[in-house]
Amino acid sequence: MAVADESPRAFAPLFRLERQRLLGVLGSLDETDWDRPSPCPGWSVLGLATHLLGGDLSVLAWQRDDHRGTPAPDGLDERGFIAWLDELQIEWVHAARRLSPRLVVELLQSTGTEVVEMVHRQDPSALTANVSWASASAVPAWLDQGRELTEQWIHRQQILQALERPSDLRADLAMPVLDALRWAYPFRLEAHRRAAGATVVITVTGPDVELRWNLVSDGDAWSFNPTIDGPVVAELHLTVEQAWRLLTNNFDPSVHGHVVTSGDGEIVATLIRTRAIIGTPK
Repeated sequence: MAVADESPRAFAPLFRLERQRLLGVLGSLDETDWDRPSPCPGWSVLGLATHLLGGDLSVLAWQRDDHRGTPAPDGLDERGFIAWLDELQIEWVHAARRLSPRLVVELLQSTGTEVVEMVHRQDPSALTANVSWASASAVPAWLDQGRELTEQWIHRQQILQALERPSDLRADLAMPVLDALRWAYPFRLEAHRRAAGATVVITVTGPDVELRWNLVSDGDAWSFNPTIDGPVVAELHLTVEQAWRLLTNNFDPSVHGHVVTSGDGEIVATLIRTRAIIGTPK
């Protein structure tokens, strides 16, 4: 499976918009809101906000300053890498308990601007990124930009959930987020070889969002294709709410409803299990 080298969009303005919306939410909180438990076990709303701050600092250190202060140990498989990453994130949130809500908001304003400027300067087609849930080899920088935007967007949804507010599914950010998450599907489907032309159809519908992804087999791997020339062997139909939650370990069928599937049982099972976000309890 090859990831397209051409960026589907400019990500810097999307990072700016996402940070504006996060700061809008955080600016509306009263003192008790910061202590509310978040969907991330053991983390309050303040803890989740400090996690976002840690993400900014990490991406700036690695991608802007080329500082590898916390490289993963050699030889880790996916399970080992996730365990290592979880511990790293927990360590940061634990240390950041000394930061006040006001200070966290001020820092998020500053680091958000720095991330936008860094993304604007990057060559989106450069094969310099690693996104473990999308490819075992290097991918274009734009996919890593999409991954980072997705992380920020998802954690804002979790903050909204902690505040007992509805998810923010406005299409201007939901569509690019889902467009990044979709790259987990062809990577996980590599385990299933099917005849050339066999097609998997995934649809996502919701407020102002209509997405259809056709994954077509060439006999060895799967790739996205705008047209269908062979038999449809499996289908997955999701709402926007179901799509982002299912792909990121935030899905509860008793709350978000059962997804509609049909076709090849092995492929359907893989689609249901596919996750595009790893590390840190979701």
